[in-house]
This record gives sequence, structure tokens and C-alpha cells, in this order.
Amino acid sequence: MPLHLLVAYYVVDHAFVNNTKLSKMDDKKLWTHFIWVILVFLAFTFDVFLSNPLGILLLILSIGVTVTLDMGRKKLSNHLIEIIAFFIFLFFTLLGKSYLSKSFVTIEFSWYLLGMLATTVGVTYFLRGRILAENATDSIGIAERMSIFIFVLAGHWEWTLIAIGAALAFRVVFSKDRKIEWLISPVAGIGLSFLWQLLMRSMLG
Repeated sequence: MPLHLLVAYYVVDHAFVNNTKLSKMDDKKLWTHFIWVILVFLAFTFDVFLSNPLGILLLILSIGVTVTLDMGRKKLSNHLIEIIAFFIFLFFTLLGKSYLSKSFVTIEFSWYLLGMLATTVGVTYFLRGRILAENATDSIGIAERMSIFIFVLAGHWEWTLIAIGAALAFRVVFSKDRKIEWLISPVAGIGLSFLWQLLMRSMLG
């Protein structure tokens, strides 16, 4: 099953923005964010959705739902918004499955991208407000886990260790305090990458 719409949603609301800040954005910044929403959903679907009425409808609905949910963050909890978004975009994906399967973004690559998002910004999402401060960018951890994901799925464990070592060295030089995410980040990166590899093999053959 293609995962393009889920990937697009997590890119717009997680990959290049601190998800917890969406509810605190003023109207001007929020409308700028909505332009980003349109561009990203177009990037992942334009080649198959713009050529048929159902595709156009799904594209409009996807953008509209994202905008509505982002505006709703001011009243509803972030976790509830994320649960609603997951099931809505999974449903939209099922409706547009026959079209998305023919996209230049292959099914396998959509799975790969979603796994990378889960391993990088997904981990950050669950650490914010717990291990990480809500305004933390977690750029070191995200870069570390992205490298781990790439190397684990490619089967290069030696490079995985090098990536962890490089991230640790960077933390030692630039991070003043010892933090628990120094351990959590690589462990989560390896664990999720390995699980996603198994999931892809079982689902995609």
C-alpha cells in the first residue's frame, strides 16, 4: 500500500517545524505554514492526483484537513490531533491507492520515507515535554537517527557505529550537560530502524 499522504502530512507538520509550536503560531505565521502544506502535498501527489477528479478531490481534502487540524490545535490536545490525522490520511490513502501506486514516488520509497520520519522526528515528538524541552530542536539527535536509519536499512552496521560515534563526539564538544537522550537517541534509532526494516520486508515482500 502506498503511504504518500501520511508521508506528506508528517513532512509538513513534523519534519521542518516544531510540532508543539503550531498551536502557538500567530495568524501570519500560520498562513505561511499553510502555503508549505499546499506545496508539500502537491510534491507527493501532483503526477497522479491532478489528472483525475477523485485525485483532485483527495488532494483538496488532504490540504483542507491539515489546515483544519492545525487550526484545531489551539483547542484540542496535540496527541488527539495526531491520532485523528493518522486515521484520516490512512483512509484517504486507501481511497487513492490505485492512483498513488503509479506515482513517481514508488510504494517502497514511500514506506522508506515514513520509516525515516518515524525514526527521526517521530522520536523527537515523543521526547518533547519529557526528556527534551518543548522548544528544543533536537537537530543532533535527528541527524544521528537519520544516519542510523539509512545505514541499518542498507545493512551497513559498521557505518551505523561510525554515525553513533560521530554524534557522541559532537555532543561531547558542543553539549555542556550530560543528557539521557545521548543514550535514548541511538537506541531508539537502531530499534526503530530494525523494526521498520522487518515491517517493510513483511508488507512489501
